[in-house]
Amino acid sequence: MQLLTNARLLDGTGAPPRPNQAVLIDGNRIVGVGAEASLNPPPNTPRIDLQGKTLLPGLIDCHVHIWGNPDPDAKPQRQTRIPIKDNAYYKARNLLFALQAAQDTLAAGFTTIQDLMAPNDMVFPLRDAIAEGEFVGPRLRASGLCITLTGGHGTEYPEMAIVADGPQEILKAVRQQVAAGADVIKYMGGTRAAFSPPFRGRPGYTTEEMAVGVEEAHRAGLRVHVHAHSSIEGIKNSIRAGVDSIEHGFPMDDEALEMMAERGTYLCPTLSVNPAALDIIERGRWAFPGSEKQVRYLAEQAPKMIEGAKRIGVKIALGTDAAMPGVYHGGNARELELLVEYGLTPMDALVAATRNGAENLGMLDDIGTIEEGKLADMIVVDGDPLDDIRVLKDLSCIPLVIKDGAIVADRRM
Repeated sequence: MQLLTNARLLDGTGAPPRPNQAVLIDGNRIVGVGAEASLNPPPNTPRIDLQGKTLLPGLIDCHVHIWGNPDPDAKPQRQTRIPIKDNAYYKARNLLFALQAAQDTLAAGFTTIQDLMAPNDMVFPLRDAIAEGEFVGPRLRASGLCITLTGGHGTEYPEMAIVADGPQEILKAVRQQVAAGADVIKYMGGTRAAFSPPFRGRPGYTTEEMAVGVEEAHRAGLRVHVHAHSSIEGIKNSIRAGVDSIEHGFPMDDEALEMMAERGTYLCPTLSVNPAALDIIERGRWAFPGSEKQVRYLAEQAPKMIEGAKRIGVKIALGTDAAMPGVYHGGNARELELLVEYGLTPMDALVAATRNGAENLGMLDDIGTIEEGKLADMIVVDGDPLDDIRVLKDLSCIPLVIKDGAIVADRRM
């Protein structure tokens, strides 16, 4: 057992902070929360005095691509005719990058992440190796291959996508990913390739196509998250099909937001993508020439979407799309800053990164709040994120990161 004492507790539920709190940990679970005198720890239980610092649940990022390098100036790995440098070689190089990216993400206080598109034979071994304690990293959920339509987004990465058209092909693709060990199903369903001029702003799958796969995924106990932006009709098709989370979303009208609020569909807005893309465009390093006008339009729409979601009552979960150009692994807290900049309160943003993130992953029984019975995922913050959310971007202000009851980052002096 171990005891964290003298904490200013923000438990992730949205409740006001509670001073002078203690948390008792047994193994990887929280077994008590409250005033220290009420917990009755066994004699000689190791104690960590937090000296009044803020204690938060471990943060959750519901949308990353842990294998991807977001640095536009990074030296690309070029394929050659040398036999050893085949696709397996490059996937192995990406796996090595992914391990470092995962460790950087955990050190930043994100104890759980969800990867939404990667080769099955890369991301599932990484997930399992972390889970079994072979490597240190955040708890990792993964979709593996995405499911997309002919000509849809994802087909530019053939080893990361299953192309499926029509209900029967989609049903088979979902079953394939369930059998492969996916934790979640990722559709590239709400929009065709947004950065390709022939398809820009066009819907992707029909409602009828998506609904069959959603039903099958739910039958297997998996949630469905859908890439959907640029096309409001494509977003509505996804909502009607019963998906659990709309990824990106911008732009969104009130009808779509009201549909989401009524059905309990989550919004995972990945706001970090737009300002990062605009910065890279200004630097002349943008990798999708011809799409600059589209990027600026999406950046204009994102704050309006957050305003509408807050006004209408749509549930928001934090996701960064880390690996998109300029969206760095370990810099995930930038998303919190943008949520507040676009109209959420700091408390709302924290709930999006904790309790809501856990519910959006289907993991609220285990993570997302600091409560008895939950996994002991917590971060200690030297500062008040309710006063200035940007404190969570400064790693020197996060002296401790705890995952499964173990200290995984220790910056105490």
